[in-house]
Amino acid sequence: MVIAKPEWFKKRNRKGFWSYELPWQGTLYMICTLSLIFVGMLLPQNLLNTVLITGMFLFLFMDGIIANVKSFDEREQMQYSLSMRNTAWGMIIALAVLLVVSSSFNIDQLNLYRLILLAVFAGGIIGSITRYKLHRDG
Repeated sequence: MVIAKPEWFKKRNRKGFWSYELPWQGTLYMICTLSLIFVGMLLPQNLLNTVLITGMFLFLFMDGIIANVKSFDEREQMQYSLSMRNTAWGMIIALAVLLVVSSSFNIDQLNLYRLILLAVFAGGIIGSITRYKLHRDG
């Protein structure tokens, strides 16, 4: 944690699973971090700009995630850990299934970007379902 602080990501009143009521510092931090993507699109496309913008984005994004996780209490940390475990297993299973399906249909030209995108999408859905179910059950 270098820039972001855990108190910036504490939810004020926990109404439900889909409530994202962050303090203004956390909201501003996330807006600035996500705006780097658009700044990177506007700058000339060369290797130096791409590496710098990508590095800054990844650094700020991971710093925000670490601060967010440190703001959790014990119950939320357990839910987050279970959700990430299920997400990782979902992505591994999705990759394995997609590779088996592509090899059984003799698809020689496997598009790696689609494979990764589908695995991330499957993992995201599984993680969201897990967190929703754990939050609902208490």
